[in-house]
Amino acid sequence: QVRRRLGKFSSGLLDDLTENVRYWAWLNAPVERPEGDKSKAPLKSRLQSMRDNRKDENYTPDMPPTNTGGYLVAYLFEVGPTMASGMGMGPVSHQEIAAWQSLTGIPLTPWDARAIRRLSIEYSNWSIKAASADCKAPWMPEDHTVDKAQVANSMRDAMRKLAEI
Repeated sequence: QVRRRLGKFSSGLLDDLTENVRYWAWLNAPVERPEGDKSKAPLKSRLQSMRDNRKDENYTPDMPPTNTGGYLVAYLFEVGPTMASGMGMGPVSHQEIAAWQSLTGIPLTPWDARAIRRLSIEYSNWSIKAASADCKAPWMPEDHTVDKAQVANSMRDAMRKLAEI
């Protein structure tokens, strides 16, 4: 019974951390240029675009809350969160995690090491997915669409009502 409760806690914790890591990957992925854009400027991440729009180089959006285990995300970013592989960037290996652990002297439990590896896999996968300009944020459902005409009409109506006041 205790083991089952710990398993549920661990699984829930990893789910929370996974959401956080997916969001970081979505923010940090260099977004592909729109079709037909021939510019030579370096690709920008969503985070860099947000910072440029706000004219604040230190801006960081609110992140999903991590009640416990946030140290694992911090460790992941110290270790990697990705590494070079034969086909570009990939998740950090167990050897990289072991080397980081040895060099820093930070003891990891087997669960911690597996969690860091799993988070790295999630980060790597979402980095690839998030490179697409139309990739929705990780917390949005895949079938979520925005009717821009409806939003524009709603804003126009709201502005008219404000003008009447």
